[in-house]
Formats: sequence, structure tokens, C-alpha cells
Amino acid sequence: MTRNLDRHYKTDITIYTGVISSYGTDPGESNASQDWNVLNNSIQNIINTINSKETIKRLSLQLYARLMIHGDLTKDNVYISARHYKELLDITPADVRVLIDKKSEENTVRNLERYEKADRNNFVYGLFNWNHPYFSYGSLRENIKITRIDNSDILQVNYQANDPGVAYQTLDILSQVFAIEYTNLQFGSTNNVIRYFEAELARIGRELRGQEDSLTMYNVENRVINYDKQTEAIALLDKEYELRHQDVLFVFNSSQAALKQLESGMDANMRAIRNNTEFLSRMNQIADINYNISKIKTLGTDSILPKQGGDLKVLTQELDEKEKGFRSFMDQYTEQKYTRNGYPNAKYVEQWVEELLKFKRSEAELNVARDFKQALDHKYTQYSPIGSVLKRKERGISFTEQSYLSILSSLNAARLRLKSLEMNSATLKVINPASFPLNALPYGRKLIVIGVFLGTIGFILGILLILELFDRTLRDKTRTERITKGKVIAAFPKPRKGKNNTEIEEKSIDMLSNKLYGFYKGGAELNFINIIKFSSTLDTGRLTDLLLENWQRLGLHVYAYKEGVDFNADSRAYLVGQDWVSKLAPYDISLVKHGSMSLKAIPSLFLEKAMVNLLVVPADNIWKTEDELLFSDLLERSAGVPTVICLMHAEKYVVEEFTGMLPPYTFLRRLEYQLANFGLTSLGK
Repeated sequence: MTRNLDRHYKTDITIYTGVISSYGTDPGESNASQDWNVLNNSIQNIINTINSKETIKRLSLQLYARLMIHGDLTKDNVYISARHYKELLDITPADVRVLIDKKSEENTVRNLERYEKADRNNFVYGLFNWNHPYFSYGSLRENIKITRIDNSDILQVNYQANDPGVAYQTLDILSQVFAIEYTNLQFGSTNNVIRYFEAELARIGRELRGQEDSLTMYNVENRVINYDKQTEAIALLDKEYELRHQDVLFVFNSSQAALKQLESGMDANMRAIRNNTEFLSRMNQIADINYNISKIKTLGTDSILPKQGGDLKVLTQELDEKEKGFRSFMDQYTEQKYTRNGYPNAKYVEQWVEELLKFKRSEAELNVARDFKQALDHKYTQYSPIGSVLKRKERGISFTEQSYLSILSSLNAARLRLKSLEMNSATLKVINPASFPLNALPYGRKLIVIGVFLGTIGFILGILLILELFDRTLRDKTRTERITKGKVIAAFPKPRKGKNNTEIEEKSIDMLSNKLYGFYKGGAELNFINIIKFSSTLDTGRLTDLLLENWQRLGLHVYAYKEGVDFNADSRAYLVGQDWVSKLAPYDISLVKHGSMSLKAIPSLFLEKAMVNLLVVPADNIWKTEDELLFSDLLERSAGVPTVICLMHAEKYVVEEFTGMLPPYTFLRRLEYQLANFGLTSLGK
């Protein structure tokens, strides 16, 4: 049965994790002392990743695809043996075979994944969840053994199968699959976090740009370059022009009073000139030029208001020309030499003209100041709400900017974490790849055979022990005494043919007669022995005759009183009479042979007056409950008279327990007898 046992082939790979060696190289970690709990947990995570159901499932599908693609029915190869490939083809349904793309392992795996569904009748689903020795989760999980070499970074992965190609390809695929699964596991959450931060950064960036553009447009619409400086400048202008307005107003009032004073001394002709059209035209031109000049001087340095009027130099020259022309015009109208108050007319007009020009100049400056005040009030009205709006917009931009910077910082931390994982994953590599096993593992066929042999012996001994403990066949002295709780004094052999049979019987009878004679009462009036049996088929006649002959040969007066010959067990004389006493009294020893106790009653008087009661039982019979009850009754009615047992039809070795070694006395018989009695060094018979 062990001749064609499957041989097992073992191969292994060695994986360098780099967890301990690279600890502390993460820029986000401090170079503090190593935390062994963290390191051990990291290595355990790698082990759990290799043992995970997802990794083993991917391994199972890819291994099945590779074996189905590269298997060969005619010869063994490095993928699978021909015999095992044929077994794999036999269990693969036709609709699954069409999914195998002989040119592409990846396409085959994708086809199998699309075909798989959670159904007990689905072959691909069952392949992983049944008990296939190559592809099932339970088998792969049990046979892939992962051990950590001492306390180092290195893991050793062992796998064994009954096919060298399958063992090699399993670990070859595992060395690729587990790294991908571990990388996906490590990078998955980090990549999700990075994508979230990138999306949030883009959203907040758009919001920040929108708010900044809104602020820019608002500044452009309201002509704001620097709100604080501009409002400060407006406040300074307001103070400066308030003082200037007072000065201009003073000059205006002074010139106006002087002009009235001069005009009061003018005659009718001089007063009439004020209504002259040319005079008014020339005065208006001078007034306009003065207004423009005053406006330029007042507002020319203001960066807020646009420049109005012409160039100051041009206007000044034009004003000079206009004033000269006006003076010439006035000289033409001076006809009287003196005014009515006695002043020279030319001087008076000249003074009046000067005061009039001064008045017009101050009037123009006053108008400019008044217009500027209105413009300044308009600026106050304009800039007051701009400040609150700007602050609100700036607060929104500041909050959004802080959120943007916070998200940017978190994104940088996540990217740094990703780089750290990439560095750690880069150290996770197979330093000893799987090799194709050439020699099978010792499979212990000799030990199996020896174990089966010893197990068989143990089984046989166990059966014998059970038979010994539970079998109620009397068989030998020890078993009989254990079962019946009585005392066995002799055994009589089975009847057999042979030249030594007579000698064996004589020795047996000698032993029995000697034991029975030991119960003889020398001073008793009556000495007899009851020979009793329970079985109706057992014949005790020959035993009785042999005892009779043995004692008679010794010269004793012996009498055999037999049921069915000398008395009838069904008669009243036997049951209640005492005539038998007188018949037995003359003899030294009498042998009373009774019938079966299970069929015939034995009077208690026989049992009470005997010197010993001899129960004869067959050694090859079972001690039944009925026999046990009869024996108990026999002991109870014997009233203290000894009751002993003799085994009939016993085996020769049972008889030898009482008689010693029986013939023939050959060397082999002596050796057998010595071994049976543990007399290995005995030299006697």
C-alpha cells in the first residue's frame, strides 16, 4: 500500500523586509531609539499580508492559469508533471477550458475573475473554496510556512507539494503577488488622502483666486490703490484746505471791502464802465483764468483728483496779457483828471483796477476752495463704505488663504508619507528566489511500515486484552477463579489420540486424587465426595472411574455411587430418604456422582455431610448467569463444606499448571515450557 505514495517536494524563498534596518530613515520620524513593538508589528503585518485571503486568492487564480497554460500531457516540465496535469484537466469543465488563453496569463486570470461568482456549482469559485491540494485556501494556508529568521528583517517562506513544478511555481507567483498586495495596502489609504487634499487644494485655490479677483475689481471700480494712504491723504487735504479756505476768505472779504470803498468815490462815468460789455467780457476772461490758475495751484498736487484746466505757465502768461489789456482798456476810459473827492483820476482808477483784480483773484480762489470742499465731501462719502467692504473681503481672503496653506501643509505631509512608504517598500525584496526542487523529501515509508506493524501488533494485543477482560469462557485456572470466585484444584485434558494420552490422564488423576484426599476426615463415620456438574452434556463418568481405579490401586476401599445406576435422582428415596448413608459407610471413600444440577435437584443432606464437593465444569464453556446462580446456591447449601472446581476438556498447557511438564519430553517441548514459565536459565525438567 505504501509502494506508490506521493513524494513531497519542498522549496523556499527568502524575503528581506528592511523594516528594522530602515527604521528612522523616514524624514517625518525622529531618530529616537527603536520601538520594537512598532517594528514587530510592521513585520507581522507583512506576514499577515502574505497569509491574507486576498493574496492567496490571487495566487490561486494565477497558479491555476499558469498550470493550465504550460501543462503538458506527454512529459513533465517545470510547471507541472504530466500525471497531475491530466488530473487537473479531468476535473476542469469544458466551459472553463475555453477561458484559458495560451498566449497570455493575464488575460486568462481576467477571464477567470469574470467567470467566478459565489455559487457552489461555479468551478472557479469552488477551486479556491473546496479542498484542492494546489489551489484551495485551506491547503495553501496550511502548507505555506512563514518564519522569521532570529530577530532580523528576513522572512523565510517554505512550501511543499507532491509535484516539484507546482511547489516551484507557487512560491514564484507568491513572491510577486504579495509585494503587489502589500504595496496596494500601504499606498491605498495614502493615495486616497493625497487625492482628497489635491481636490480640496484646487477648490480652495479657485475660491481664493475668485476672492482676490473680486477685490481687485472692486479696487479698480472704486479707484483704490492704497486705501490707508489715500484716506490719510484725504484727511490731510481736508485740514490743509480748511486753513487755506480761511485765508482765501479773509483776502476775499478784504478786497471786497476795499473795492466798495473805492467805488463809493467814483463818479458816474466811472461807475458806468462796470456795465460796459467789453469791460464785463474782459473781467470774465480774467476771472476764468484766475479760477483755472487757482484750481491748478490748489489741486495740481492731488493724486486723487484728475488734473483740470490748462498748463499753469500758459495760463499765467495769458493772465498777464489779459490784465495788461484790461489796464489799457481802462486808461482809454479815464477822461477826468480828478474824481469827485479830489483824487487824481488815473491813480484812482489804477488802484481800483488793482483791487478789482485782487477781488476777482480771491473770488476765484474761494470758488475753487468751495468746489474742492464739495469734492472732498464726496470723497468722504465714497471712501467710508469702501473701508468696511475692503476689510470684509480681506478677512475672507485671509481665512481662505489660511485654509489653503493648511491643506497645502497636509498635502505635503501626505506626499512625504507616500515617499517614506515607497522607500520602505523598495527594501521589500526577495533575496533568495524559489528554486525548482530536484530531490523529494524523505517520506518515511519504513517508518510507516514499522508503525503499521507495531500498530497491528498493538491492535491484536488490544483485541486479546479485550477478549481476556470480557470473555467469560473459563479456559484456565486463573480465568476460572476470577470469573467464578471459586477455587480450582485440578484440570483434566481433552480426550485425544496418542501414545502419551494415557500418561497425561494418569498424571492428571494423580494430581486430582491427591488434592481430594487432602479433605479426608480420618475419624469421621462417613467420607464421601459429591461429583457435581451444571451442564447436562458433560460426562463425568470417566473421571469418576479413573478416581476409583487410582484409589483402589493404592489399596483403599472405594465405592462409586452413580446417579442412574445406583439411585434415581427423581425418586423419593433419593430426595428424602437416608438409605444411601448405610451403603456408603463401610467404605474408606465413596464417590457420589450426581446428575446435572440444572435439571436434577440435589438434597442438601448430601452437600452438608460430604467431606468435599467437587464441581466439574468444561474449560471450553462460557460461565453463564445461570451457572453463577447455581454455584451461589451450591455454596449456600453446602453449610461450610469445601467446594472445589475441576476443569474438564482443558488444553494441555492448562493441565501443566497443576501437573508440571507433560510428555513428550523433547528439547523443543522443554524449551517451550521454560519460555512459557519464564525459566530461561533453568536447566531442570
